[in-house]
Amino acid sequence: MTAPVTNGGPDGMNGGLDATPEIRAFRFPAWMWVAYAAILLTVAALVGSSYWIEAGRVGLDIPLWHIVVNELTSIVIVFAVTPAVFTWTARLDPRRIGWPRVLLGHGAGMIAFGVAHIGGMTVLRLALYPLFGGSYELGDDPLVTGLVYEGRKDALAYIAMAVGAWLLAMAMRKPVTIVEQVAPTSLPATRRLEIRDGARRVWLDPAEILWAEAAGNYVELHLAGRSWLQRQTLAALEEELADQGFVRIHRSRLVNRHRVRDIISNDSGDFTVTLDDGRQIAGGRRWRDTLLQSG
Repeated sequence: MTAPVTNGGPDGMNGGLDATPEIRAFRFPAWMWVAYAAILLTVAALVGSSYWIEAGRVGLDIPLWHIVVNELTSIVIVFAVTPAVFTWTARLDPRRIGWPRVLLGHGAGMIAFGVAHIGGMTVLRLALYPLFGGSYELGDDPLVTGLVYEGRKDALAYIAMAVGAWLLAMAMRKPVTIVEQVAPTSLPATRRLEIRDGARRVWLDPAEILWAEAAGNYVELHLAGRSWLQRQTLAALEEELADQGFVRIHRSRLVNRHRVRDIISNDSGDFTVTLDDGRQIAGGRRWRDTLLQSG
């Protein structure tokens, strides 16, 4: 039985929404990022062409490159900060930290997104305008007016991205079929791992865990069908599961040696572990010999 503690690994990322690993932006497949880039380009083309047409109607002679640079610099920054927004959204789990903190967290995220977007596209325009023989002017409007004008658009963009991250996590969530509701009496209690999910408790067979990694104040347990968050240090979990074949392969990651299919090392000494379900996880050279010797 595992007693909850409060310290987690240094570089893990906490999740939530019952789909912790899927919501992490870096785990989305390449085609999804390509589709997202195509959507941003389509939106930029529609907004830019509308602005150009309206400018022509009122007699404004705006060079086409001016509109193209403005729209592209905007979507480039949006694309660049999307992983951060998705990861931040994953951390804000209301079941773990409560709705007040979730709302405060999204408020801070909205401000950070706006600052990154406005600042990033301004820097890009200052660099790109001279290439076309122009100079980017910040405008004569008061600073507050400009921030409000851009900030309200960025607020809507942030909300759309946060909702999109949540919907993607829900869509990619896998059903739970391997967790028992009560601890069976046929196996020793020492071979079962207790997980607390609010007022509910479940017991996992360690053999079903593929790997575990630090996730803030928690440890994230990866199974074939889903993941669980356990409030525990990675070091404590490592000690508890040492006799079950779990070994450390990274400062924030343990792997079930019995689920390893192959190990591929690179020139630096780091390595990649392929599990029996086909998933791959990275390991550090410091722990390579430990994994090989444990086999």
